[in-house]
This record gives sequence, C-alpha cells and structure tokens, in this order.
Amino acid sequence: MSYFSDALFIGDSRTEGLQLYSGIQGATFYCYKGISVFDVMEDDPKKLIEIGGTSYSIVDALGVQSGQFGKVYLSLGINELGYYDDQGFHDKFAALIDRVRETQPDAVIYLQTLTPVNPELCAENWPSYVNNDKVAVYNAIFEQLAEEKQVVLLDVGAALSNSDGILAKENTVDGVHFTRAWYQEWLAYLQTHTVDF
Repeated sequence: MSYFSDALFIGDSRTEGLQLYSGIQGATFYCYKGISVFDVMEDDPKKLIEIGGTSYSIVDALGVQSGQFGKVYLSLGINELGYYDDQGFHDKFAALIDRVRETQPDAVIYLQTLTPVNPELCAENWPSYVNNDKVAVYNAIFEQLAEEKQVVLLDVGAALSNSDGILAKENTVDGVHFTRAWYQEWLAYLQTHTVDF
C-alpha cells in the first residue's frame, strides 16, 4: 500500500468510491461527485480542494502541490457521456494531461479507461446517453490520448467488466457505481499494473 503514498487520484464519484470503499491508504484524492473534465478545465472552476485551510480548484491545487506526486491517476468521463462533441472532449482531456505534466513533471501519468455500465440498471436509473456505445467511443479517445501524450493507459474497463463486456449486475449498485467488493477489485488491478518512470 505504500506505493500509493505519493499518488494523486483525480476523478468523479467512482474515484470517490475507490477512496471510501476499496481500502486504499496513503493516496491523495482530488475527486468530486458529478464532476467532469470540463468542470476541471473551465476558466473559473469550482474550488473543491482544501490545502492548508485554503480552497482551490483542482487545476490550481496541482500548482500549489507542484512536484509532490510520483504518480497521477486520471479517471473522468462518465459524467461527460451526454456531451455532444467528442473532439471537444479529447481536447479538454489533452489540456488536463498537459497541466498535470507541467505541475508534476516527475510523475507517471496513468490514464484509466472507463468501465462499461450495466444496461439493465442504467435503463432504470440514468438518462439514455449513459450507455456502453458512448463508453466505447470515449475509451477509443483515451487510447488515442495515451499515444499522443505518452501516458500509461490502464484498461480498468476491461478488468472490471464481464465476458459480455458490460458491468455485471452483481458488481454495481445502480448500473454505474460499484459495490464495495468491486472497488476492492479496482484497487487490486491498480496494485498489479504499475510502471516505473
């Protein structure tokens, strides 16, 4: 677990679940329920991170803690599934990677693919745009970004989906978010998929 002592996780409510339920220790988390890459990178982003009694946006917090992380894990995209502009998503994510690299130059940047959703439960709990066709589009964008930006692509999506390529019903509480056991499975995957700078 000491591997994560210099790790930063940037993400949405799924990353929040990893923080709360997986048993991970030592890592820093910049995550918030419902957040998107557009929220992170907008001109006047929300100040969600507290450091030393002062609130910062995620982007500004990266600068305040410049050079402090040895690895940075990115996991965003589920809240963007209804967004209409795939190129815009790509460009905004590329800008985030650039910002991480600028402020954390010695960090390994891990870009995590999106885990598919459970279609049956999503039909009951989420808008129609939360679907695996869109997840696949974004995962293809992540593959492209990993190559363009020379960051490590972690195929969390494949690791946490079943043989049908979906999130199994027994591993999710609402079609999107995981059970405690599946957050632990995510952590186990991260522990066995690492690279050195």
